[in-house]
Amino acid sequence: MLNNSYNPIPFDHTYILYDPNDIFSIISVQFSLLPIYIMVFYTSWFLITHEIEPVIVVGGHLINEIINKLIKHMIKHPRPDFHKGFGAGSYSLTYGMPSAHSQFMGFFITYYICVIIFKIPLKKWQKWLGCSILSFCMFGVGFSRIYLLYHSFPQVYVGFLIGITFGITFFIISSIARDLGIIDWILNWPIVRFFYIKDTYYHNYQSYKDEFNHYLELKKKKKKSLSKKYL
Repeated sequence: MLNNSYNPIPFDHTYILYDPNDIFSIISVQFSLLPIYIMVFYTSWFLITHEIEPVIVVGGHLINEIINKLIKHMIKHPRPDFHKGFGAGSYSLTYGMPSAHSQFMGFFITYYICVIIFKIPLKKWQKWLGCSILSFCMFGVGFSRIYLLYHSFPQVYVGFLIGITFGITFFIISSIARDLGIIDWILNWPIVRFFYIKDTYYHNYQSYKDEFNHYLELKKKKKKSLSKKYL
C-alpha cells in the first residue's frame, strides 16, 4: 500500500502518477487509462464499420462528462491531500467530487449491461459473464482512483451512482429514439448518407457467429460459381 515514502513518477507520456515498484500501482495505472482505451475503441469501431451506435454512445459520454464538470464546479470538493493541487487553475480538474473516471465507467457498464440484457440474443451464462466482466472493469477503475490517491471513496461512490443513473436514462432515451424513427431520420440526412453511415445494430443485428456463417455461405457460393465457370 501507499505510505509516506511514496514517491511516484508519471506513467510514460501520461499525467498519471504511480509507483513503478508496486504491482498494484502498475495495475491501477492501466485501469485508470481504461476510459481512454474505450474512446479509442469507439473511434475504431465507427471508422471501420460506419455504424451510428458508437456515435450515439460517445454522445452519451460527452453529456455525462458535462454533467460531471458542472457538479464538480458546484460542489468544489477537494481531492485527497496528495493530489490536492492537481490541475490547479483548471475549470474542474482541481476538484474531486464526483470522480470523472468512476462516472465514465458507471455510464459505460450500465449502458452496455442494458444492451446485453435487453438487446443481444445471448445465452443466460453469456449474459452473466458479460455483465460480470463489465462490473469488474468498473470496480477496477474505481479502486485505481482511490489507490493512486486521486480520489476518496465517497468521490468514487458518487461518481458510480451518477454514471449508473445516467447510463440507464440514456439507454432508455436512445431506445425510444430508435423506436420512434428519430435515428432513421438522422441517417437520411444527406451528409450522413454521404458517408454511408448505418444502424445495422438495430435493424439487422448479427453476432460474430452469424457473420462468420454468412461468410462461409458466400465462400461456398463463390466456389460453386467458379466450378461451373471452368467446367
